[in-house]
Amino acid sequence: MSAIAEPLSEEDGALKVYDVSLVPADPPAELLYQHKPDLLGSARELLRRGEVIFTLAERDIRAQYKQAVLGIAWALLTPLVSLVMLFLLAKNVKGFSIGGGVPLILNMYVGLVTWGLFGGAVGGGASSLVSNKSLMAKSHFPRECFPLSQILGSAFTSLMATVPLAILFAAYGFAPRSASMWAPLYLLIELPMTVGLVLLVSSVIVQMRDLQQIIPILMPLVMIISVIKPMSVETHHALHASPTFFVHGWLRLAYCVVNPMAPVIDNMRGSVLLGFGPQWSMLLCAAIGACCYLVGGYVLFKKLEVNFADLS
Repeated sequence: MSAIAEPLSEEDGALKVYDVSLVPADPPAELLYQHKPDLLGSARELLRRGEVIFTLAERDIRAQYKQAVLGIAWALLTPLVSLVMLFLLAKNVKGFSIGGGVPLILNMYVGLVTWGLFGGAVGGGASSLVSNKSLMAKSHFPRECFPLSQILGSAFTSLMATVPLAILFAAYGFAPRSASMWAPLYLLIELPMTVGLVLLVSSVIVQMRDLQQIIPILMPLVMIISVIKPMSVETHHALHASPTFFVHGWLRLAYCVVNPMAPVIDNMRGSVLLGFGPQWSMLLCAAIGACCYLVGGYVLFKKLEVNFADLS
């Protein structure tokens, strides 16, 4: 130790460096993943700096539509284009129907709008740290602000997408059911899953840049699985006839934990279009899965955060 540094005094306990070249430029690689962050302290600091998330989201929304010829109209056109593609695909899917005389296009669009918040946030948040590396080097606010701002941007786009939905309801003479009041509950399950996965993916991409190419391929596949096919071939009436916890079977409940978006979309359709209340067994499993994604994603983000300074 004396070749590198020695204590100045017992009082201050400071070190005087004699040979700077002997001081390592980076911590040992094996210590990077042993970082133990203060999660509660970090969460409190994030809440105190919440205005940064809104500022970043506003900046991205303005930049996204400012130079476009159609401007904010793209927020309306993009989900409609996706709707047409999924509608043509769904017409050829055997058994795709939730019954109740619901038009197929409404069935598809309600699912698409519900998916939009999650899909847009993960797609945009995945590269949020990499694309903002110059700003990160100059700022001192929590790094979580960058991926979380993408969730607000996706929420704005999803809100705009409800305008065509209202038009479609009017065009088909179909009114949302009173059970639509359960929609906020479903969003409360979707939100923590979205936050957790956005944090997880954005932090991992800093280490594994190949994921930037995989995410745009993977997300449409997950969307098709979650949106285009109802969770069960039974009618919602049959599902609600036996409200016991394990009525859907172990595999279906496990699937709800792994992919909470599927039961969220299924319940949103059932409430808005058919007037059914929540399927509690499925939603409970979805909530468990969403919380696991949230906690796991945040823990991994904070552990990998020590590497963000070397982002290049």
